[in-house]
Amino acid sequence: MRILLVEDEPLIALDLESILERLGHEVVGVAETREEAVRLAEDEHPEAALVDIKLRDGFTGVETAHQLTADFGLYCAFVTGNPEQVTACGAAIVAKPYTVAAIDAVLQGMGQAA
Repeated sequence: MRILLVEDEPLIALDLESILERLGHEVVGVAETREEAVRLAEDEHPEAALVDIKLRDGFTGVETAHQLTADFGLYCAFVTGNPEQVTACGAAIVAKPYTVAAIDAVLQGMGQAA
């Protein structure tokens, strides 16, 4: 699966990218802001996005995920240390600290939804 990462912490982004590649997925880019996420989605045509909740530019990951889904039809899941902030939107959530198994499980669910 082609995946966009929306994560503003470089070490977490690198770790997630490594995990995704080991699981056989292609990371099409890493965005630190909503604007970068939209540009990468437009340019790279990912199938899904893993999105953090708090982004460097002040936008929330929830807002960003809604835009990515509405504008590009992406399946989005949240990887966050603040899972209580996204319970109302019904999206898949992986709580930080995450495990490889948790990331794999959420991606398997996205693949089945596709």
